[in-house]
Amino acid sequence: MRRPLAFLFLLLSTPLIAQTTTIRGRVTLPDGSALPGVTVSAEGTSATSITDADGRYALAVPASGAVKVHAALQGFQTRSATVDARGADATQDFVLHVSFGQEITVGSRAVNAEAEKAVPVDIIPREQIETAPSSETAQIIEKVAPSLNFPRPSVADGTDSVRPATLRGLGPDQVLVMLNGKRVHASALVNVNNTVGRGSAGADLNTIPAAAIDSVEILRDGAAAQYGSDAIAGVLNLVLKSDAQPLKIETKGGATTHADGQMIDTNLSGGWKVGRGALFGVFEYRSRAETNRALIDPRDQVKGGDAGNNAVPQPNTHWGDASERDTMALANLNLPLTGDGRQVFYAFTTWDLRHGSHGGNYRRAMDLTNWPQIYPLGFLPLIEPRIVDNAVHTGVRGELATWFYDVSAGWGRNKFDFYVTNSLNVSLGPSIPPNQTSFYAGSLGDRQTSVNVDLSKPFNLGMAGPVNVAAGVEYRREGYSITAGEPASYVNGGSPNQGGGPGAAGSQVFPGFRPDNAVNVTRDNKSFYIDTEGDVLPQLRLGIAGRYENYSDFGDTTNGKLTLRYTPVKPFIVRAAASTGFRAPSLGQSYFSAVSTNFLRDAAGNVVPFQVWTAPVNSPIARALGSEPLRPEKSRNYSAGVVWQPAANLEMTADVFRIDIKERIVLSGNFTGAQVAPLLAPFGANSARFFTNAIDTHTKGVDLVVNHQRPFLAGRIDLSGAYSNNRTKITRLAPTPEQLKGLGETLFDHLQTRTVTCGQPRDNARLMQSYNQNAWNVTARQSRYGEYCSINNAVKDDQTYPPAWVSDLEVSYKWNRYTFAVGAENLFDAFPGQNLGAGTPNASEQVGSAGVFVYPRNAPFGFNGRFVYTRLAYVF
Repeated sequence: MRRPLAFLFLLLSTPLIAQTTTIRGRVTLPDGSALPGVTVSAEGTSATSITDADGRYALAVPASGAVKVHAALQGFQTRSATVDARGADATQDFVLHVSFGQEITVGSRAVNAEAEKAVPVDIIPREQIETAPSSETAQIIEKVAPSLNFPRPSVADGTDSVRPATLRGLGPDQVLVMLNGKRVHASALVNVNNTVGRGSAGADLNTIPAAAIDSVEILRDGAAAQYGSDAIAGVLNLVLKSDAQPLKIETKGGATTHADGQMIDTNLSGGWKVGRGALFGVFEYRSRAETNRALIDPRDQVKGGDAGNNAVPQPNTHWGDASERDTMALANLNLPLTGDGRQVFYAFTTWDLRHGSHGGNYRRAMDLTNWPQIYPLGFLPLIEPRIVDNAVHTGVRGELATWFYDVSAGWGRNKFDFYVTNSLNVSLGPSIPPNQTSFYAGSLGDRQTSVNVDLSKPFNLGMAGPVNVAAGVEYRREGYSITAGEPASYVNGGSPNQGGGPGAAGSQVFPGFRPDNAVNVTRDNKSFYIDTEGDVLPQLRLGIAGRYENYSDFGDTTNGKLTLRYTPVKPFIVRAAASTGFRAPSLGQSYFSAVSTNFLRDAAGNVVPFQVWTAPVNSPIARALGSEPLRPEKSRNYSAGVVWQPAANLEMTADVFRIDIKERIVLSGNFTGAQVAPLLAPFGANSARFFTNAIDTHTKGVDLVVNHQRPFLAGRIDLSGAYSNNRTKITRLAPTPEQLKGLGETLFDHLQTRTVTCGQPRDNARLMQSYNQNAWNVTARQSRYGEYCSINNAVKDDQTYPPAWVSDLEVSYKWNRYTFAVGAENLFDAFPGQNLGAGTPNASEQVGSAGVFVYPRNAPFGFNGRFVYTRLAYVF
């Protein structure tokens, strides 16, 4: 974008001074009986009211036009309505249905505790999800929340299909992802290439169809003491739609203005009454074509001296989004078991099948990794994974003898099958057979089973308000597996390459998992927590939480959290929190092993392919290189902030934070020295790496949020702005083991240091303007991505990429049962800064061996350019 559209925000931010209007009404159950104890509030104001024994309430709000009013009670669906409050008193009744989804608010287990003001929680409502220009769930969240980073790597093996998301500049596995308040299992893929999130395996947000999401809650605070392992950076909770609603079909299609990236996304959703409850379901299909921004390969291709004069189609390499097909389904059931609706059976299930196709580096006809007899012009090998992700959670929750309870069980699985096509195994020779061009390279699997019992109850202890006491136990069983590929994908057939040297074993681009890589391991986790919160004084609210966990493979740990909220005057709130946390090494980090192809600099400075062996930390080779058993990460989180509401329709928050992590688990550098090669030759590799607790880190930052709503031109405009800044430093670096020193190697090298400390934007900003007038809606978004650094080994190739603004715009119109929308993502066709040396043969590994990778792999908004689309919806 040439300039941000922030002037809209500044122009319209002046608060309105208005008289008050009283909104009255009654809240009932579907059978008409009164529902007391319901909190009724007006969005963007401090006005709240609690329904009496007859279910009645009265709410005084500023007479400033349309006001959104919410009615909420734990165990029931939150209902909302827009009320005209322009002077005369108004009436608004609500009917609440039982539910288990919308009462979830991460950060607090207390009922009606205004939890979003006790700790920083971002709430992304349904309206912002539906008007987002992106179709993938992770990209939708990233467009709204500046603390979330979701880069789009390319030529990164399986990471092209399962792209990791991070929070506050930490790792993908340091944020806990939940669905309806239940822990989501991790992806089976361990990111081992030079991307953001290297060495981790996080949950795959894109397995959840966006059409099923009612809201997203982002807790920007350490919460391991409340929710368990992984919640170091915070918690991301996706709340599903759960009510009865008409059947809706929606289709969205578009393409980039660079003649690629064609996308079609169709979903069918609806909710049906089931007895006193409801079943909501979604089916979605999305097909996305690849984008390619690679440059022309300037090198010789078929024979020496033919550069610029050969038959090889250009560009011969792929650098951009992979092509992908997703088929998703989701069902969410809540069913009352009693007439009063206070005992509810619930269940929800997800299913996702994904097919991807993404290229590696081009193998020229004259390369030793090719046989001209099979590929006379060379070839671009493809990884074409098949990924299946499914889960089911079920339970009963409700109120029993003044206690709220929730008893649940869940199961989830992710299976990642690797298929390699348009390839060959050099060691099998130049003829087919015995060689072949397609291979099954094996699979990865991750599974999780959990059982939870949660209880909570408010107690009157003579303080300014009741003290909510919550406690619970959890049992979790985790599993991880590697399955070997077909023999031709990994075998060394013994044939020399076309230069007469040893032929590389295994399928090019991704050698298959061998039988000695295969594992099937499990572990158990048992935990207990207690979480208390209450108003000890009229202006002071305190929360204390503690959690004990025991892992069958890493022992036990105890963690705590203290939260404080102080309100010196009604429009102003001061909040603070301090907590300890932990993250146990994942089974993938403990047991993953494979040989993969990385293009790195050799001793002569040339970028060449290395067969890199990722060795399990307890394997004989890893121990010979100096590895030590993995230990859990330990963290300390501190945060403080203020919430200021100078007017009924204007709220501002500011929070500072600090996160110290000890014994952080990372993947070591690639050991490529000549002295290492003899140790690895029997394994078909000439480089190695392993997981290690190599570093301690210190992360600090600040988050700012502004929200404002007001009438404008006979309609309503919603304005929001958010800014996030973080810095990560390495405060301890483990010494290189003597074994590696003797081989001339470094445990944690320059590339890994840059990935952790500056590979992600140091600051981000998000602005949004949404205008509604009758059937029209116009939503504009501006995203600023701060500077970040290149991820490379050679100091001479270091560079810093400049900040960039990206703008999105959508205009929609509703007519009867139809909604028609047109929009553009990246309206002004912005691109990230270019790599130094792009287009230069033998450039750094950051730009590929031929200098064809013009944009950085870790660009936070990718490098597709402008994407234009239309969206059509019909409600039956």
